Amino acid sequence: MGAIDLNRIAVCMGKVIKLLSELQPVISNGDDVYEHKEDFCCIAYMCRVGILDRIENNSYMRNPTIPIRIPTGLFSSRKETIDSGLNLTIGKLKEIVSKDVITANYVDDILNYQGVFYEFERGLPDSFKRSL
Repeated sequence: MGAIDLNRIAVCMGKVIKLLSELQPVISNGDDVYEHKEDFCCIAYMCRVGILDRIENNSYMRNPTIPIRIPTGLFSSRKETIDSGLNLTIGKLKEIVSKDVITANYVDDILNYQGVFYEFERGLPDSFKRSL
């Protein structure tokens, strides 16, 4: 399952990077972040389940220098390492939501499997959960 999980991590990273790049231009202050709280919570859930869980379940992936090819389009991709991929996804997510304390707390809870994670997960459609 290792290679399959690595590919799924790369695909999930590509999706998260795309979503963040679409949201970032409309965010200029904390009010904008709060307006898009659901979007950021959904991205945080994708990071937790689609990226972090797989890394934790595959011990060899804990090496931050493992190369990974993140798809950026139909025929394009970018070479990164696990560490730089995490910075492009989770690091960027945390940076953007830091403008609003409430949203930042929600995102942190989801990334750490705490209270809001379970509430948010219950509201997600099963088809979305399976697609991760």
